[in-house]
Amino acid sequence: MGFWSNLFRGKSTTEYDAQVNEAQYYEVSNFTDDTQRTRYIESCLEQMKAASDEIDLLNREYDSVTAYLNDTDEIERLPEHIRTPIQDCATKLLRLEKEFTNYTSKKDLLSGEDYALMERLEDEMPEGYEKLKKSEEYQKLVKEDMRRIEGEKQAYYYRKAELKGMLANIKGVFFICVVAAITCVIMLLILQFGFELDAQIGYILTAGATAVAFTVLFVKNIDMQQEAAKVEKSIGKLIHMHNTVKIRYVNNTNLLEYLYMKYNVDSSALLKELWDKYVSERAERERFEQTKYDITFYRDELLQHMRKLHIADPDIWIHQAEALVNRKEMVEIRHSLVERRQNLRKQMEYNKDVAVDAQTKLKDMIHAYPKYANQVLQQLEAFENRMKSRL
Repeated sequence: MGFWSNLFRGKSTTEYDAQVNEAQYYEVSNFTDDTQRTRYIESCLEQMKAASDEIDLLNREYDSVTAYLNDTDEIERLPEHIRTPIQDCATKLLRLEKEFTNYTSKKDLLSGEDYALMERLEDEMPEGYEKLKKSEEYQKLVKEDMRRIEGEKQAYYYRKAELKGMLANIKGVFFICVVAAITCVIMLLILQFGFELDAQIGYILTAGATAVAFTVLFVKNIDMQQEAAKVEKSIGKLIHMHNTVKIRYVNNTNLLEYLYMKYNVDSSALLKELWDKYVSERAERERFEQTKYDITFYRDELLQHMRKLHIADPDIWIHQAEALVNRKEMVEIRHSLVERRQNLRKQMEYNKDVAVDAQTKLKDMIHAYPKYANQVLQQLEAFENRMKSRL
């Protein structure tokens, strides 16, 4: 009410800056028109009320900044025996807050899902990793055995096909030898009986050659049949071995798929990586929880120290601990507070000028039209009543 009651006590000579002149008022072309005049008065009163409210807010903020600035002066004047425990506490708090920030800013931390999984499997590790690793190594060995057996089996199949061809060739050579022997005998008979030549030696040579050829073919045939039987037997053994190894392969594959699903990984290497990260992060999390507790402890301790001082706002210094141990930071805070006060003063001056400008316009109107002075006072009273009803 003080501001409103002083509205019409003499004309102010304050010079308005460019911002004041930018204040918006209802334009009046004819003050004798009741509607235009009423709206003009209302516009001036609203400008004055808005400026007054803003000044109240700015004054409160100005007082708060001034108190904060006075607190910095009070802290700067502290004797050594009081300052030292405060600085020790602030130093510990800053170190803990730095550790806290470093941990929370890490980018290689496990996801919540992976951490929960490793925590659930903690009793099974690292035995679970060893089991998975051995299964993967066994899988490689089984695959290698299967490839080796398959290679041997294909070699035996190839040899079997060779022996089959060679036996067919021996059979063909045998028939050729029979035909050749018969041909030789017929030719010898012709020479003996047709030309009355002595063919005894020819019969002997033919019989000997035929016997030698048949003997060689017979031995070859026996050897190849025996080898073919061995090859067939070996193929049977390889097929049996392949089936046995395949069963092991399938069982181990199923085991691997189950373990991969259980551990939510696709390799033992990934499981090992997750486990190593979990072990490291588990220790860090334990330290992290302790750090959070210690931060709370030292903030409370610092707050108790600051509340013993004659300062307006002890609570703010738990968030300004750096300034308690670093004079340069305190200087920066003081500089910022001074700039804020200057800015607030500028805003208050501007709003005061706006209010005075609106007041001057009303006074000018009353001076120019004295008969409307009562209307101005009536509207002022009505405006004040409306403001009170809104509170």
